[in-house]
Amino acid sequence: MIRAQVALLDIDGTLLDSTYHHALAWARAFAEVGHPVPVWRLHRRIGMGGDRIVTEILGAELAEEVGEEVSSRWEAAYDEVIGATRLLPGARELLDGLRAAGLEVVLASSSIPKHAEHALRLLVADDRADAWTTAEDAAESKPHPELLEAALDRTRGDRAVMIGDATWDAIAAARVGVPTIGLRCGGFGEAELRAAGAVAVYDDPADLLAHLDEALVRSS
Repeated sequence: MIRAQVALLDIDGTLLDSTYHHALAWARAFAEVGHPVPVWRLHRRIGMGGDRIVTEILGAELAEEVGEEVSSRWEAAYDEVIGATRLLPGARELLDGLRAAGLEVVLASSSIPKHAEHALRLLVADDRADAWTTAEDAAESKPHPELLEAALDRTRGDRAVMIGDATWDAIAAARVGVPTIGLRCGGFGEAELRAAGAVAVYDDPADLLAHLDEALVRSS
């Protein structure tokens, strides 16, 4: 049994309690351009890239017409609430625990840089992570695996495990042959995460940390 040498971690919804803030910001953006969307439909898509969210909701033709404006309005709406987002319980401690277990820690964020900076600052990432990514590191967003490939390029290890809260994390990881440990704190249920490929599911970073040895064995 070969245990992981690298931990790839999503940030939004996994380490930062921001999933619902994003969903509400998208809801406001769609409403402002005349295409209101129920928040639950948006929540199920948080974790994939913003470009994909717009196309999934509006269709390719309408997304081509108003996509840039929707994205711009989402960015402005999220800028107003990002200060209210907080780390999930055990977020910093999980990063410390992974490093203590001998894993490289890479924060595989698809956030735009200014939004990623907020979470990196709260995590004190300079002291807790070996590397990280932002939306600028991949042309294709999750569930496309390009961002994870970019994250893996920054590591020395050969075997990785993904830690994420969304089905899109698990799907992207599976496409590069990486097992996923799912967390429920982003609002996706255990059945959804397992159906997407998660090999184990826990409540939040604190719960995963309390069962870290078990989780790493399951992901081997």
